[in-house]
Amino acid sequence: MTSVAETSDIISSGLMPSPRQILPGYDSGVLIMAIGAFLLATIGLMGARRLWHSFFRGLTHSGPAASAAATAEATTGERWSVTAALIQTFMCEGLLLFSYAVTSHSYPIAPPSYLEVALVCSGICALLYCVQWAGYAAVAYAFAPRPASDTKAWLRAFAATQSMLGLWLLLPAIGSLFYPAAVSWLFQLSVALYAAARILFIIKGFRIFYTDTFSFFYFFLYLCTLELLPLLAAATLVMRSINYVIT
Repeated sequence: MTSVAETSDIISSGLMPSPRQILPGYDSGVLIMAIGAFLLATIGLMGARRLWHSFFRGLTHSGPAASAAATAEATTGERWSVTAALIQTFMCEGLLLFSYAVTSHSYPIAPPSYLEVALVCSGICALLYCVQWAGYAAVAYAFAPRPASDTKAWLRAFAATQSMLGLWLLLPAIGSLFYPAAVSWLFQLSVALYAAARILFIIKGFRIFYTDTFSFFYFFLYLCTLELLPLLAAATLVMRSINYVIT
């Protein structure tokens, strides 16, 4: 039991304060990233709807009209909107990876490194997109039945699914910054949304490349080469980059 003298000392000197938990969203740099992602989502939503509409039309319709819509030239405003939406996707993916790394305590990330880690994660997500885009362009040019038009349609489908993914990830990314207890299930939800976007893109690719029985074999090789290997490489790069930043 506490003696009278000890109680008097506590009253006179007070209790030792415990350090306040600094949430990832409280960091000013990370908060600017979140606000920037929201603004970019607004820009993308205004101008990328035509691309998204032509993508879904290509999944459910066939014929000259759907093919023309899939390969139609984008206006300058649409290109900027899609670019903004893609940057927003990379930022949201980076914020989700950053939040998961912080709250899972897998890495001793201190607040001074918050912004740097978030930017590194976003940069790796952008690099993954560029690598996959180059791989899709090479595969489509080499194996598509109509190299010119099919390559354009496939790359537009990739941009459409990835730009839509940013909108889907916006709320989970922002929520993960301010609600550490929910990061685990928000991250799992984001992985499911990412998988859904990839499945839509794979369906589009199958519609383009399927011509005979051997297409199944080629399609399996495509899944292993352009879907799984770059993703595993990006995950490894994220882990090594975080360790490099915090050491």
